[in-house]
This record gives sequence, structure tokens and C-alpha cells, in this order.
Amino acid sequence: MGQHLYFVALLLPPDLGAIASGWQHYCARTFQTQKALNSPPHITLQPPFKFPAKKIDHLHYFLSTFTQTQTPFPIHLTGFNCFAPRVVYIDMAPSPQLLSCQTQLKIAFAEQLHIHDQRYGDRPFCPHVTIAFKDLSRANFDRSWAFFQDRPLHHVFLGTGLTLLRHNGRHWQAGLNFPFPHST
Repeated sequence: MGQHLYFVALLLPPDLGAIASGWQHYCARTFQTQKALNSPPHITLQPPFKFPAKKIDHLHYFLSTFTQTQTPFPIHLTGFNCFAPRVVYIDMAPSPQLLSCQTQLKIAFAEQLHIHDQRYGDRPFCPHVTIAFKDLSRANFDRSWAFFQDRPLHHVFLGTGLTLLRHNGRHWQAGLNFPFPHST
């Protein structure tokens, strides 16, 4: 069985996921970038990590326990932005609740599971929904950013839980959802 590759995300609700997915498909057709289609539209809270398949119940329990300390919070999608010269994404307004949730999750992963984010280190968390990356050429980045940089996009949704995604060797699949308790 060995280890599998996972990450933890906040998935967009179906209606907004369809909008983001539509932009990902547009980028694939227009700017020859397919990689963003390898996972459902999401906001990454814990980047990819390896975890023993035989201990998956422990990871599920950890996430279930963690989410019980969280409450639903609004997320404001505010347009498009980029990490030049390779990534175009749907941007969001800074949310103290989202930032707090991600920080708490990062600390819990480090302290309880001994999983640290070596890939991004101490770079500040920049929540986003990727629509084009990795296989986006420099020329197509310039073309795509010219298209997206002033394009409006405004949506609000409620973050209601975390999802564990697993890589199946080809793409990421959404697994169990761990809902936040509903606030009164």
C-alpha cells in the first residue's frame, strides 16, 4: 500500500466551482494550459503531503477533530490575479477567518502529524483558486494575463468545511468532506 499523496482544501460550492472550471477550460483551449484541470476548483489550505495509506483513519480522525473547532465563514472572490510568470488565479479578499483556519491547520499538521510544508516554507498564505499554471508558457502567460487582469468577478460563498483530496497517479480526487459545525 505504501504512501499516498494528499492535500487539504476548501472546495468551491458547485455553482462557483462550475464558473471556475469554465475559466480553467477556457484557459486550456485558449492558452494551452491543462494542469489546472487536474483538480476540482479549490483553495489549498495544506499543500500536498505524503501519508501512509494504512493510517488513513488517523488522518480522517485528525481532520474531523480539527474542523470541530472551526465555524463557517464568508469568502469573497474579487477578480483575477497572478503569480508572474506562470500562474493566473481567481483572487479573494483577505479574510481573517480563512487566514486563521489555514494557520491553525498548518500548526496542527506540524505539531500533531509532524508534517511540515517544505515546498512553500514560511511564505505568507495567499488564498486563491488556480485557473492556469505549471504548463502555461511565458508567451501564453502574457496573453492570458492581458485577458484576465481587468476582468471583473465578484462572488461570495460560505466556507463550510475542508476536503481531503488524494492523487490517483493522474489527477486529484476529492475524498471525504469534513464539515465545520454550524454556528448558531
